[in-house]
Formats: sequence, structure tokens, C-alpha cells
Amino acid sequence: MSYSIALQLYQTNTNAYFHPVEQTVWNFANGGTWSRTDEVRTLTMGGSGTSGTMRFVSDTGENFLVAVGVHNFARWCDIVTNDQTGTVINPQYYGGGRDAVREQQFANCNAINSKNRHFKLNYTVANGNDLKADIIIC
Repeated sequence: MSYSIALQLYQTNTNAYFHPVEQTVWNFANGGTWSRTDEVRTLTMGGSGTSGTMRFVSDTGENFLVAVGVHNFARWCDIVTNDQTGTVINPQYYGGGRDAVREQQFANCNAINSKNRHFKLNYTVANGNDLKADIIIC
């Protein structure tokens, strides 16, 4: 059973502009790919047990990463605000110390970076196969 997660970015801050610089997929056997239509970026996955990350960098040098996926047929998410890449972080959700985040299957998450900037991810469609989420930068 395939899944998709469409991500829409909203930036309410006016002192930095964030743009995506990296996308990763975990479990290529399930056929995970990223696509873009206008400003919506969509992770399409061939089945449960797949995830992806998208890393953002601002014109001020700040960065953060969102991780989204489907585990045991339910969505999950996480936000990481350190300087690691998605290539490093994505495998950590599968035996690398971040497994508990994936297993909790949250429908929203948030983080604050060292400059007190807030990042949020909220699933607006949290059930089914065609999921949607908003990424909000405050």
C-alpha cells in the first residue's frame, strides 16, 4: 500500500528566509521519492516502513531538518535543529538512537533552535494514504 506526505512551508518570520537544500529517503525498496509541485514538496512511499528528511537553510545560516514517514501504517514526524545532514539523521530512526520518535507516531512536533526560532510540523491530514502537513517557521 503506497503513501504520500505533502509538505507545505509557511514562514511567519521576517528576518530570515529558509529554503530546502537536501532531501533523503529511507528504504528505497519501498520506492520512496520526493517531488515538487509549486511550493508543495511530496514524499511518495511504496509502503509502511519508509521515511524521508528535508533539510532547510536560511540566508542567516540557520538550519533545521524535518523527518516524516509511515511506521506500522501510521504517520510520524520529527524536527532536528542541529547542523547534521539528512543523510546522517535519516538512518538514526532505524536503530540509530531516534527509534522512539518514529515509534511514537506523533501527528505534530516542534523544536526551538539556539537563536530561539520556533519550528513546527502539524499534520493537517493525519490518517489514510494521502497525508498532508504544514511546516511553520516562527
